[in-house]
Amino acid sequence: MKKTLHYIFIALIISLSSCSSGEKALQQGNYFAAVSKSIDRLRSNPDKAKAQETLLASYPLAVQWFEREINNLQASADPFKNTKSVGKYQLLNRMYNDINRCPTALQLIPNAKSYQNELELTKQNAAPECYQAGLNELVKGGRQNGINAYNHFQKANSFVPNYKDVQIKLEEAEYMATLKVIIEHIPVNSQKYKLSSEFFQDQVTQYLFHNIKRRFVRFYTPKQTELEKLEYPDQIISMGFEDFVVGETHDTNYEKNVVSADSVEVGSTTLKNGEKIKVYNKVKAKLHIHKREVISKGLLSLKVIEFGNQKIISDKQFGGQFNWFYEWGHFNGDERALTKEELEICEHEPILPPPHQDLFVEFTKPIYTDLTQELRRFYNRY
Repeated sequence: MKKTLHYIFIALIISLSSCSSGEKALQQGNYFAAVSKSIDRLRSNPDKAKAQETLLASYPLAVQWFEREINNLQASADPFKNTKSVGKYQLLNRMYNDINRCPTALQLIPNAKSYQNELELTKQNAAPECYQAGLNELVKGGRQNGINAYNHFQKANSFVPNYKDVQIKLEEAEYMATLKVIIEHIPVNSQKYKLSSEFFQDQVTQYLFHNIKRRFVRFYTPKQTELEKLEYPDQIISMGFEDFVVGETHDTNYEKNVVSADSVEVGSTTLKNGEKIKVYNKVKAKLHIHKREVISKGLLSLKVIEFGNQKIISDKQFGGQFNWFYEWGHFNGDERALTKEELEICEHEPILPPPHQDLFVEFTKPIYTDLTQELRRFYNRY
């Protein structure tokens, strides 16, 4: 059994060695991969004969294959024949650079060819292809066509920096491609909670601006909408508190008789022989506790509306609650009957609950967490 496992292990090593040398890729006709793998193998093991053989066999075949593909493209009516040829010249140059960075590979193929001149010339021809494709997409209009146009202009700019007026066209395409979303103010009927509502609104707005970074999504406040004269947004985020209660107070009073857990010293006594000893017993007290609970809760609705047809494409609700709790009290009897916690409660003085504005902010915290997660999930689709 051990011998069998040993042979399997050796066979596996041989198989992995063969794969790493690129021989399998060569046999499958993937000449570029064969060149890359054999060079990687020679960097770690310059004397590896199989990798040397693979490189010598695969490099001329890879060059031949790429040149034939480029010639076929150039003879075709493909509107992106130069754009596609750029990618193939880049792979040819990658092989050239890899060979020159590997001493053993350089010795085996001292005359590897650079295609840098051909690449630069083809880029010059590819830029107008992509630029024209971008113009064609702009004419069609619409967000998706704007995205397509932007990608074409970006590629043209990568081939020939600042080709024609490509920077202006990139801005046009980006504006067309961008989903424009207005964040509506959250209405609150009570003036008492206006500041708290505005604070919540600002927190949500800042989250959208700083945490949802999508190239083709932009959020606008109503003020920005007016300044930029945006008449036709794509979507509107509408939020509103459907219902909320702040400062709902519940007071509870209760009394209980408490007994110490252990016996404590309660006095002393004198025995018949005159010896004076301590007396131990459990002690009692009557505990009076006052509990005050202040409940604040609310429900926020979120609607994402398509501006053009006023269709609601997302409709969700988020609830939040905050309970403020406080206890104070007093006792009659022996304080040793009370636990440490009960004594602390008796040391408390009655206090006022937090201001309603603060309670409003507190119950909206869980709403904020759920709401922002939902908005992030929703707009990550775009």
